[in-house]
Amino acid sequence: MMRNNLDRYTIKLQFGLPAIIATLGLLAACSRVPTTTPPELTKLVERAAIEEFFYDYYAQFRPDSKHDFVSFFANDGRLEVNGMVANGIEEIKAMYGRVVGSGAGNEPKAKDAVPKGVSEMMVTNMKIDLQGDKAVATFLWHSIKSDLLTTEGKITEYGRERTELVKQDGRWLIKNRVVLTEGGMPESLLKYYPKQ
Repeated sequence: MMRNNLDRYTIKLQFGLPAIIATLGLLAACSRVPTTTPPELTKLVERAAIEEFFYDYYAQFRPDSKHDFVSFFANDGRLEVNGMVANGIEEIKAMYGRVVGSGAGNEPKAKDAVPKGVSEMMVTNMKIDLQGDKAVATFLWHSIKSDLLTTEGKITEYGRERTELVKQDGRWLIKNRVVLTEGGMPESLLKYYPKQ
């Protein structure tokens, strides 16, 4: 009985295998290799590149980063943060210099002191409207920090952003970035905050 089933299987395989090979050959001959990248695939790749761009940008806020914010901007870029405006690379560099160069975190520490917590930036709810070599990204951002390495983290500041990007020499750059804080902003900046 077992021999009989094995013989039937062998017969089916012998007749079925040539048919399968012939079908695969026919499909291969009829299929065409696309000469250009499908637009849907290009759009997905560009969206992923823009997302990575923002992750790299927000990593610049870490204390161990180079704080090289201006390399993310086009030469004629514009930055608006809570109503304060900087136009062009030099003004943008000066604005970031005031924030990053404040000297915070340089206080002397006791030898056995618990290390301070590190501030981290988080980006959520990102929407990207891609239009060829231009794009508009909108999302929410959150600054999370703990006072000490041993204490729980909390949101210290949060808000929203709308950024216009341009692709130049194969690289995405910020053309116009508007940032609004919606909680945790220092009171000293209220005078600049746009009226709503």
